[in-house]
Formats: sequence, C-alpha cells, structure tokens
Amino acid sequence: MRFGSSFAASLSFAFAILSSVPVQGQQGTITGRVTDAESGDPLASAAVAVLGQETTQGTNAQGRFTVTIDPGTYSLVVTLIGYETTRIDGVAVNAGDETEVTISVRSQALALNPVVVTASRRQEKALEAPASISTVSSQEVARRAATTIADHVRSLPGVDAAQTGINQGTIVSRGFNNVFSGALLAIIDNRYARVPSLRFNAYNMFPTNDLDIDRIEVSLGPGAALYGPNASNGVMHLITSSPLDKQGSSISLAGGERSLFHGQFRTAHAPSENFGFKVSAQYMRGNDWEYDDDEETMARNAGCAICVRDNLAQRYSADARMDFRFSGDADLVLNAGTSNLLTGVEMTGIGAFQVKNWGYNYLQSRFSKGRLFAQAFVNLTNSGSDVGGADAGDGTFGLRTGAPVVDQSTTMAFQFQYGFDLGSRQSFTYGVDWQRTEPKSGGTIFGVNEDDDIISEVGAYLHSETSILDNLDLVTALRVDDHSILTDPNISPRAALVFSPAEEQSFRLTYNRAFATPTSTNLFLDILAGRIPVVPGVAYDVRARGTPSGGYSFSQSCPGGFMSYCMHTPVAPGAIPANAALLWNAVVDLLAVATPELARAAALLKNPGARPDDPEIGTFVGLLNTGAAPGENPFDPFTSPLAEIPALVPTINNTYEVGYKGLIGDRFLFSADVYSTTVENFVGPLRAITPNVFLEPGSTLAFVLNRLAPLIQGGLVTEEQVRGVVALAAQLPLGTIAPDGGASPDILLTYRNYGEISYWGADLAGRFLVSDKIQLDGSYSFQSEDCFDFEEDGKCTGSQDIALNAPNHKGSFGFTVDDQAVGYTLGARMRFNAGFPMNSGVYLGEVEGYQVIDASLGYRLPFQPAAHVSLTANNILNNMHNEFVGAPEIGRMLLLRVRYDF
Repeated sequence: MRFGSSFAASLSFAFAILSSVPVQGQQGTITGRVTDAESGDPLASAAVAVLGQETTQGTNAQGRFTVTIDPGTYSLVVTLIGYETTRIDGVAVNAGDETEVTISVRSQALALNPVVVTASRRQEKALEAPASISTVSSQEVARRAATTIADHVRSLPGVDAAQTGINQGTIVSRGFNNVFSGALLAIIDNRYARVPSLRFNAYNMFPTNDLDIDRIEVSLGPGAALYGPNASNGVMHLITSSPLDKQGSSISLAGGERSLFHGQFRTAHAPSENFGFKVSAQYMRGNDWEYDDDEETMARNAGCAICVRDNLAQRYSADARMDFRFSGDADLVLNAGTSNLLTGVEMTGIGAFQVKNWGYNYLQSRFSKGRLFAQAFVNLTNSGSDVGGADAGDGTFGLRTGAPVVDQSTTMAFQFQYGFDLGSRQSFTYGVDWQRTEPKSGGTIFGVNEDDDIISEVGAYLHSETSILDNLDLVTALRVDDHSILTDPNISPRAALVFSPAEEQSFRLTYNRAFATPTSTNLFLDILAGRIPVVPGVAYDVRARGTPSGGYSFSQSCPGGFMSYCMHTPVAPGAIPANAALLWNAVVDLLAVATPELARAAALLKNPGARPDDPEIGTFVGLLNTGAAPGENPFDPFTSPLAEIPALVPTINNTYEVGYKGLIGDRFLFSADVYSTTVENFVGPLRAITPNVFLEPGSTLAFVLNRLAPLIQGGLVTEEQVRGVVALAAQLPLGTIAPDGGASPDILLTYRNYGEISYWGADLAGRFLVSDKIQLDGSYSFQSEDCFDFEEDGKCTGSQDIALNAPNHKGSFGFTVDDQAVGYTLGARMRFNAGFPMNSGVYLGEVEGYQVIDASLGYRLPFQPAAHVSLTANNILNNMHNEFVGAPEIGRMLLLRVRYDF
C-alpha cells in the first residue's frame, strides 16, 4: 500500500492539533434536556453518562438532568430503550459555571422509517410514500471513506452502479445503464446535477462532498408525473445540511493505495437564529487503473501522437451557501458551486475522452414558505477548451481520434410548486417547471447543428392525495410537458393505492407512465468518432450524428448500383452508382503503389469487361459493426433494402408495481416490490446506418486470375501472390451509400427508436437492529431479462439488439457495529453481481459476474473525541474484475482517513 507524502504531512498535522483535556479544579455543572428528535417532546428515564467518569444521571419527567463535575471538556452518551444511543462531544465545563445542553435522540422507529421528500416532492414518512424509496443517512455516509457518491448507494435495492475508474462510474435504477448515462434523474437540493447538454451524470463532478450530505434518497420506478422529462428510471436526491441546523467545522484527510489523496473541508456558522452560511471544498488525486484500448493503439499507429491516456485522476470542487430564515416558516437559500476535473478518462458512446480541466459551475436560489416552493438555477460547463481557439490536446479530446472536445453548454431552469388542503382528507399539490438547454461546442460536438440546437421544455402537474379511509389513501397525478423540438406534448399519469393495515405497515399498488425525451446528442450530435484508413492518404471518417427532425432516407436513384443506390467515394467526385466495378481502375492504381507484384501487371488488369472472356466483378455491401472483435471483419454482410430512419420520439415507460414496506417489532424493516415494465420507443445506442461498397472476393479473384493467366503460366507471378492481393483489395471500402442530402463518404452512426420491450422484476431489502449497537442489512434485485435479442443469434451485440447493460441478479449482505460509548464502528458487506451482456455505443461484449467484500473500521480517539480515524477497504480481497466492457479492471482500494470536527 502506497501513501503519498502529501497525505503523510497532512496526517501529521491533523494529529499535531489534537489535545486532551479534563483538568482538576473547582467544579462546574452540566445541565440539560433530552428530547425526541421527531416530536421535540421531553424524554424521561434516559440515562446520561459522562465518558471517562463514573457519573450517570437519569432524566426526570421533564427530560432534564444535572451533572456536577470537574472543569474540562467531556463527551456525553444518552441511552434509552427504543432509541438510538446518542453521543455528543466537546461539552466544555468551566469552574463555577453552568453549561446548558439539549440532546435530541432519534427513536429506532424513526431511524428505520425516516422522513423523505423525493417520492411526493413534500415531507412524508418513507413507509407512507407512494413509491419504493431507500435512504442513506449522514451517519452511514460518515462511516465510509468514499471517492464518489456511488460508493454510498451501490448496495441499495434496485440500484445498478458500475465503477469504471478510481472515481468514475454510472448509477441507474432497474437497468438500462450506459457508459455515458443520465437515465437516473440525479438532483442535489432539488437542482438538476447532470452535465447540461450531454445529460450525463458525472458523479465525480458533483461539487457536494461527504461532509455536507444530510442524506441520500433513491426513489425507484418512473417519476415523470412530478419531475417531468427524464425521470422515467427513478430519482436520486442528494440533500445537504443547512448551516442553521448544523454548525461547526470539519476537515477530513484520506489517503491510500494507488497514491490516492482525498481532502475535504466544511465550515458552517449561524451568526443569528435567522441567518447561516457554510463553505465546503474537496480535492482528490490518484493513479487510475490502466486499460489498453485497441482502437486507441490503432490511432497512435496512424499518427495520433496525443492519443495516449493520462491515468492521473485529479479533481477539486467548492460549494457555498447562505440560509435566511424568516418568521412565518419562510426560508430563502442562495448557493453556488464549482467543480473541475483537472485530469481523467471518461468513457463515452464513441470511445473514451481524455479529460483536461473540465469545469462545472452552478448558481441556485430557492424560497419556501409552508407548502410554497420556488427556485431558479443555472448549470454551466466548460470542457477546458475555448470555442474555436484550442488545439487538440490543450483541453479535453477523444482518445480514438485526437479531436478536441469543446463543451460550454448551459441549462437554466425555474420551478414553482404550491400545495393546499381541502378538509382533512384531500390534499393537492400543483406546479410548473421550465428549463432551457443551450449547447455550445464550437462545432466539435454538435458540428453542423451548432446554431440550431437550443431546447426549451415546459411542464405543469397536479398531484392529489385523497384519504379514502383512515388506512387507505389514493394518490394520483397528471403532468403535461411540451418540448420545443418534438411535435406532440407528453402526458404522464400516476395512480397509487396505499393501504396501511397497521401502524408502520403499508402495501402499495401503483401505476406510472413516464417519458424520456431524446437528448441534445440524440438530436444534434455531429462529431468525429473514428477513422478507417484505406491506403496512405485515403481514409474514411466515422461520424456520429444525431437523428434530425426529418430522419434519414435512402433513395434508389442510381441504376446500375447495388439495389439502385448511389455511393460517395474519396477517389471520385459526386454520387455514382454503388457498383464496385466502377472503381476497379482506381483500385488497381492504389494497389500498384503498395504491392510491387501488381505494379508491373497494372496495365493488364484495367478496364474490366473490355474483353469478352472477362468474368464480371461483383459487389459486396457491408455495414460497419462497431463491436467487432480484433481480427474479425468489422463489416457485416448487408443484403436488404435500406429502411427509412424516422425522427426520434420520446421513450415511454409504463410500470405497474405492487409493494410492501413495514416495520416489524420496531427492529426489523422489510420491503418487497414486484413490478412489470413496458418500454416503448427505446432510443438505442449509436449504430452505423450507411453501408460500404466492397469488391466481391470470389468474382474479383476469377477476373484477376483470368487477366494474369499469362504471367502466372510464365512464372512472373504466383497464384498465391494473386490471391493475397485480391484478399487485400476486397478489404478496402470503395464507397459509402449515403442518405439523401449527404455528399460525403463518411460512415454515419446514429440513434433510432426501437419498438416495444417488456420485462418484470423484484427488489427485496431488509434491515434488522440486533441491538442498539449491531445492525444487519441485505438486499436482492432481480430482472427477468438482461437482453432483447431481436436478431435471434444468441448474442446481444447486433445493431437491432437491446441490452439492459446491467445484471439481472444482484444483491448484498452486510453488518454494522456502532458503539457510541466506546467510540468505534465496524462494518462489512458482500456484494455480488451476475454477468450480463453489454451493448452500449462502441462497447459490446460480455461482463463477467463478480463478488467482492468491502469493510470499514472507525475509531474515535479517546484523548480527543473530536478526532475520528477510519480505514475503508473496498474489494478487500483484491478480486480484479470489470464492471463494464471497455473499462479497466477494478481492484482493491484501501483508504485511511482522519476526520477532525471543531
């Protein structure tokens, strides 16, 4: 295990500031009150112990206690049956003075059934929510040293988390993952967290750090009825702590294997009861796991000097916030943040990008009063390259092409929501959302579409909650959204029955219809994805393009061509029939330069058909398969007419779900959800749509052998040499059948909608409090399908196939020991994922199943309770494994962390 010198120095500094305290002298007094964290009511008979002293006091009927003790700084531990053991540190006692404290303790029932806001966009108990929702508390976040948010949620039911680097990865729920995924709506304090125009959840670019997280909520299933477009696969909500509710400062320094260093800081202050502010920041660097990409090697061999990975992962972020709390339950929050990926490698659908100085910034303002909520925010991104001014390599660039990637896009949004009650059994919530996305790439991402790619979306919704009986609620919602590019509005209904046969027990029957609009890249992409060299000086560009509003069509207007199609070629101007024989003379000239055997016979081979005994040279048409393995022919035979590719439409998700969630005996929380989903018009990955024209090998060989028969008989050339030359000629793409309006031989990759797919699944989860110190957790998720093999070839790599890019079996089991009095925590979990097929952009293949064990150990230093030392081991047995095709093998990561609160 290697630790950087910078971390060692930081660790020394952290321990240098530690000090122990109690001192003898005239005594002082600690007086206080113990209350219920949920209701605020006083708690009687709670035991209040002073650590290091043989002093324990019980609270009276008013929840009060008094302890007389020597001056010093102490830690208090409160225990009460049915409540979590609670510890507070840093209670200072001065000689002759009285120190007043209030200690709020959380019931075990509240810990297992916390208040959530994501499922209904308002506060409610998790067991009462009309959706399957899981939470990760700030205490759980604090136990683990993590490089990204993904480490905290990967064991939740229904969550598919794929790690693709030391701090890179993707998170979705219930499948449909991708290497550049934004399928799960990720929000931070109600603000969209994704990269604006690319709609990519770059978790390593989130400005929020672990010290500032109050909780993480993950709502499974479609959420469009409340959240609008692109919440069809669920919502993950990161909620940060308010400086009015949590003051103080914390610093965290972690280091570990792969020379990793991660420093985090948070400070929050409340000069008054009505105003508070906080600032947080983090910096991380480490050496990523290595990966060799064959396409990147080919690019280097073809002369791309910068197509070399820099495996140093390095980033920083900062976040600031001000809270104003007015009388009458009104709050105004102003916050801003910045993040920068200094270096790193990010996988995309067209290959990996080398990221350099990719920045992300946001500004947000939100106001709430009672059930009124309004906010406005702007997200901005900058890939590190200037529009029209950066050379390749100065900023972010494609590792398969060396082409610069400029992204200076912006998303602006405004949201308004209000709720009211009609009597005691009816409640309504309504709202309006508006967002505008303005891509700006200097032509590097959106190419010819650069000046015509702005998207505006507006939606309105009405949410109703009706208490039919005391234990039966009906929840309905209806939302209508309009998209400036798409023709028809989108309607998203929602209905749920929630039956509670007993307190803290609920059954759900729900229906959700949600939609996901095509992304800016689906609609407007125009980027170089690769090159196919033919001979020196001649190559085909592979371009990834969005699907325009008119779609793509292919006219059969060139008689004499393959099925009367036209082709464009780099060796002849204009459109000509898609017939390989028309370019035979040009092929001979090109091969004569490269093959000496052919140079002296070139004149004999030209002008096919000039002699009556000439065999006819045939045409082979092949479609590029971006997932072909090294050594395989990357062009699949193409024999059918080219189908029109229509304009993209939204993907529709219809889900029926039955669920149960209950708290049994105040110690066991169990949830079970079974769902059936039908997805219509799923937008597939980038696939080639323009076939290429080749020489048909058999007929070409017959022609050449016939023409060169005198040379072969005379011993001037051998038949083996002839066969080798013909085999080489047959591998050369001669032209491209371009869509109507196209005037280039570029090979086009684009997106298309697919028909309808259906599958079902189940999510199970349980948490058992063995005691106030020991907790057991487990989850298991199943999906009936991991691939829809429409080509029926037993694989999931075809251009018509759809893969969920996630396992259909996964689960975890773990335990946590948390002894507040002694000050240590211990935890371990085992995670298993079944193997699955992957079909995402240029990444196709099989991901093998894997099992890993994670563990963590933490200890609060007895001589300085404000300091906490922890060791986290992810994949402790170092089981090297891939979690995505095209990603490096992930190994063990040991992290030692020191946290100091002051």
